[in-house]
Amino acid sequence: MKRFFGLVAATLVSGVLLVALAPDGKQLDSLWLFLAYLLPFVLATETIAALDPVWLRRWRLPEVVGVLTFTAVFCGFVPRMFDRVIADDFEGFYSLVRVLAPLLILAFGLHQRLGGSAAATVRRICYASILVMLSGLEDLSFWLWRGQPVPQRWDWADHMTVRLGHVASRTEAYVFIAAHLVAAVAVLCWPSPPRLVGPPAGAGPARRDTARGGDFLADRS
Repeated sequence: MKRFFGLVAATLVSGVLLVALAPDGKQLDSLWLFLAYLLPFVLATETIAALDPVWLRRWRLPEVVGVLTFTAVFCGFVPRMFDRVIADDFEGFYSLVRVLAPLLILAFGLHQRLGGSAAATVRRICYASILVMLSGLEDLSFWLWRGQPVPQRWDWADHMTVRLGHVASRTEAYVFIAAHLVAAVAVLCWPSPPRLVGPPAGAGPARRDTARGGDFLADRS
């Protein structure tokens, strides 16, 4: 549990530092700021992977977390996003989307862990999903859904610009997206670590359920 609480503390500290660094959802204008945005997500993913699902299932926390997740999105993000639309504040709206997307990824990972999934499963879900988010696929989908030609220059895609060092052309954007999607598939296909502890012979239902959930004792190592 020391590792878990250490990761919790590190996640909170990184989040506070990020808010201090970019209090208004500052646009990405440097690779360092991009990494600063990414660090809390990585630490939160590792925190969830280190969580003991059996310990938390004692108080029906999976159900509580599920309801709280929906409530946070529906009563926290949705009204604020409507407010930004009414105020014709696209930058404010986009800042909320940029925060909401990784939080939803972490929520998916957390629910998997609380349901008994292995730590490796949580990591695959979170890291593959963040690669999809950072790929630019959403930007491409925006133009396709609108039925409009994809622009030749992607000057709005800051997440591409800071990593490429220049504004991406349409061809570069396609390659960028494809590379991230291939990386996401590779993450999903990454093998799980070998099981270190198995259920003893004649184990009761509770122990068998833990084993089916991914052998959390092995995952905590």
